[in-house]
Amino acid sequence: MNEEQLERMARRASAYPEFFGWQLQLFAQVRNFDDQTLAQYLGCSLATLNHLRICGAIRPDHFREDVLALAARFGVNTQHLAEAAKPLSVPPRSPVQSADQGAFLAARDPDETL
Repeated sequence: MNEEQLERMARRASAYPEFFGWQLQLFAQVRNFDDQTLAQYLGCSLATLNHLRICGAIRPDHFREDVLALAARFGVNTQHLAEAAKPLSVPPRSPVQSADQGAFLAARDPDETL
């Protein structure tokens, strides 16, 4: 797999809560981090950041072991990775869900009933 394919896969994975990319995306949004800043914060390259994004989401009941495993596997800052993996108190809706909901509402006639 080349870097371009990896990046596309990582972007797609970031749209789904089952992937760690989703958690990283939410963290980056809250901190106003772009990809370069997020990679620097974690202590890794952009390519490594893309590899992290396609990993499974950090499981709340295995938080410590998941964070330690990813940090060891990819050589990133463990404390910063743990911070990025912490769940938000109220996670924003998925961009995919928001777009779909808006599209359906905009397409519905006012007199239509469900």
